[in-house]
Amino acid sequence: MNKKVLLTALLTVAIVFGVSAQKFKPVPDFLKGQTEINVIFDYSKVVFDKDPQQKYYKKKSKSWIEEWEGKRRDANAEGFIKDINKELDKLNVIVGDFPNAQYTMIVEVLNCDFGAYAGPLSVPAKLTASIRIVKTGSKTPLSVTDNIKVKQNSYTVIATPVDFDRMYIAFTEMGEKVGKKLASILKKK
Repeated sequence: MNKKVLLTALLTVAIVFGVSAQKFKPVPDFLKGQTEINVIFDYSKVVFDKDPQQKYYKKKSKSWIEEWEGKRRDANAEGFIKDINKELDKLNVIVGDFPNAQYTMIVEVLNCDFGAYAGPLSVPAKLTASIRIVKTGSKTPLSVTDNIKVKQNSYTVIATPVDFDRMYIAFTEMGEKVGKKLASILKKK
């Protein structure tokens, strides 16, 4: 019985410290009552597998770069938006391409680690981003959460041989994680 209590206490501490490390600061209470939030993605500071973009691109073909900067980035944004909106659905809030919304969420992509496909030894894709919420048209952050880290869920690692697809899954995980944070803030009265 004492072991159960100790285990429960340790798990609670781990969860509390794990969640609190990536909170919005300050809490974006100003989003309460909003029905639309604009979202944009900023790749200006991204590194890939620890290499700056310019260095990483030298290892890739022109077609890979064009696909990544085109339809793959669009797909990543769509996956993020789809999963963040799943979490916000019951709150009558939608995140997406709403340039006339009062507030904009800037997803600053900091690190894309595409992982590796190697059957049972596959490595999940990892994504790090910071989220800034600003008044639309401004660059001054009203609320920030730095260095949110996610990785491709373990159920899909072995079955995802394409690097772009692994990264897409990481973006959906990011959308879900950010959506849960926002939903918990917007639910409070």
